[in-house]
Amino acid sequence: MAKPGKICPELSLVRGDTQNFPFTITDGTNPINIAGYTFAMQLRVTPDASTSIAFTCSITDAAAGKMTCTLSSTDAVNLVADTSYYYDVQMIDTSSNKTTIISGITQPIIADVTRP
Repeated sequence: MAKPGKICPELSLVRGDTQNFPFTITDGTNPINIAGYTFAMQLRVTPDASTSIAFTCSITDAAAGKMTCTLSSTDAVNLVADTSYYYDVQMIDTSSNKTTIISGITQPIIADVTRP
């Protein structure tokens, strides 16, 4: 669940893997209808780093406040093993107001071993 401003536990990521993170946006108790909203999620080595790795975020059930952020394997291959990244998820309403709903630091990236 995600309540605006919540600090999230560390995410665990594997370099090169497609990774999906489902969220339910709530007011603390009840789901918020997120129809018309958009979401953005990025990873950065430091909060102010100029380069980022972006997730694709999509609403899966607006009335129930459900959305998912996905990191593609193509982008995940750029993660640096044994490095932690800062991340957050922003919610943008229909008036373009942005609210950071979750933020945190990943666990050190797990190196992938199997590669094509």
